[in-house]
Amino acid sequence: MSKAQSNRPSLSQELPIWSVKPKHVGYNLSMFKNFRPTVGGDRVRIQFLDDQRLALAWLTPDKIAAKPIGFATSVPSYLHLTILDAHTGQQISNHEWSCSSVGVNLAYTASGQWLLSSDQTVTLYSPLFDKVRDLQNARTDWSNTFISPSGRTFLSYVSDSHGAWSAQLRDSATFEVLDSWNDARVTKAYLAYSDHFILARSTNPRTPQELYVREVGGSWRPRPVTVQDFRMASLITYEFINDDTLVSFRRNELVLETVGGTELFSSTVPETGLFLPFLPPWSTSAISNGGERFAVILDRLRGPRNEKLDMSFPSEDRVVVYSIPQRGAIFSVKVKGVSPWSIFTPSHLGWNRVALSPDGQLLGIVSDEGPRVYALPPAGQEKR
Repeated sequence: MSKAQSNRPSLSQELPIWSVKPKHVGYNLSMFKNFRPTVGGDRVRIQFLDDQRLALAWLTPDKIAAKPIGFATSVPSYLHLTILDAHTGQQISNHEWSCSSVGVNLAYTASGQWLLSSDQTVTLYSPLFDKVRDLQNARTDWSNTFISPSGRTFLSYVSDSHGAWSAQLRDSATFEVLDSWNDARVTKAYLAYSDHFILARSTNPRTPQELYVREVGGSWRPRPVTVQDFRMASLITYEFINDDTLVSFRRNELVLETVGGTELFSSTVPETGLFLPFLPPWSTSAISNGGERFAVILDRLRGPRNEKLDMSFPSEDRVVVYSIPQRGAIFSVKVKGVSPWSIFTPSHLGWNRVALSPDGQLLGIVSDEGPRVYALPPAGQEKR
């Protein structure tokens, strides 16, 4: 096992190659109710379609309501899509779909098509947004990754005639079922997956975390939990970087390892006080399609440090990009997270989402301040 490295790339002072305000793209500032996103005020989704194009997607309710609509309330909505030139920020095209506000997921697949999940229907659209096929009585889970790192498979849940749900890994182009399970051991587990493996993380209060892994088409087998402190282990989250490589996020350290458990490298956060977020990995990280770089949003505690009041809270602080060949961090840039003043204006909370271009040369960030893109160090020229 290699010793954890503490990579400290200095925060980049370079300007993004482009940036625009939200109004120039078309989305509104976020709106929250009881610190939860509302319909039309949720975080904007971001994804590189290829090395030349960047897509942004967001929801708006069909009708303007007098009060913010909670995210769990189903109302007729529109999902808006804007495609931008990844190098200039100029708009290339726009599209929108009518949909429900609940259970919405959107991804661009490896075959160049659009995969849309809304309520209990998953639909595939052509590059020109013509309907190709759909899957009824199927849902996706916001707490799990919607589509694999390669874009070739996606995870859905389908109910039978008795109302029992089973998980299915499907081909994103044909909807062919590649694997299916309804094992009680992983019914409520958090799932990470690639085109070849699925990892299930089962955690319950005051009990040790349990890990199970299966090869697609195979059966579940236990995977050892290397962290002995079950309280710390219960906070660890996992994500696939490529078909057989996992990254685990362990508060102030990330560990890259193979599915078989061989550690490739580990890295601690750049500064004391920073830590890896507890949110689902898909909402706080991004992967290059080549599987050699990934980006993570790091948090920092902010607010009054009073032991009796316990009013401190996590706030997004920076984005760090890691390189597998370089075995550590290669780029870091500051972002604006939740302000201490947000406790007085909880309807507006700072947020960020990230994406990496397939070749790993561009970092995209979308936030309340708008989208922007940074050029990353070319492969082999990273500063270490």
